[in-house]
Amino acid sequence: METSQQGFRRARSPERKQQRADGLLDAARQLAHAGGVRTVTLTEIANTAGVHVSAVRRYFESREEIFLRLAEEGWQEWAQALRLRLDTEASVTPFGLAAVLADSLSERPLFCDLLAHAPLSLERGVSADVVRAFKLSALAAARDIAGSITSAFPDLGPGAARDLVTTSMALAQSLWQIAHPPPTLAALYEEDDRLAHAGTEFGPALTRLLHACVLGLTAAQTGVSPTAVAHVPPG
Repeated sequence: METSQQGFRRARSPERKQQRADGLLDAARQLAHAGGVRTVTLTEIANTAGVHVSAVRRYFESREEIFLRLAEEGWQEWAQALRLRLDTEASVTPFGLAAVLADSLSERPLFCDLLAHAPLSLERGVSADVVRAFKLSALAAARDIAGSITSAFPDLGPGAARDLVTTSMALAQSLWQIAHPPPTLAALYEEDDRLAHAGTEFGPALTRLLHACVLGLTAAQTGVSPTAVAHVPPG
């Protein structure tokens, strides 16, 4: 490696370059876990990884590409975790399916945070090639998740399972932001009882809403009333 005037060592071999790229991803992951994706700057990522900020673009186009890479990892990990979880379930009820989906997302706070930022800002700060690669990877993971859902709960066909994945993603990205407000809003919710409803609990709220979604999709698919579909009541 070569050392710059600022004291940062430039990676030369493919192995060292990959290590440096992995280090930047790890730094972004660490910082986002601590303070949320919105607060993390490219300079902070570079400093945490021990890379001069001007050298980051040897590995990634931008801060946005770094976080899209982490979002891609999140999609793949979510798909794998759901497949393993649903494969071990002997009999899946509508509420059980909703709980599995909600629990798997609750266990992935960074992924939930990234789900909100990806369409709003991350995808808009990268080249067409980068966003294409991300979207193709995310779509493949979503198809895998829909397949796992259909295998575990045959009352939902492929189309309904895809709708459930889309709903899970949309609810998770919005509810996560609501349930994890910045300090100013958190203090406001604490002080004003009229706003207490805004401080929703992520996991329980997501489970309730996904349960309703599974009941509705199943009723539409089978022609059976949602009440009859609900084999196991929530709670």
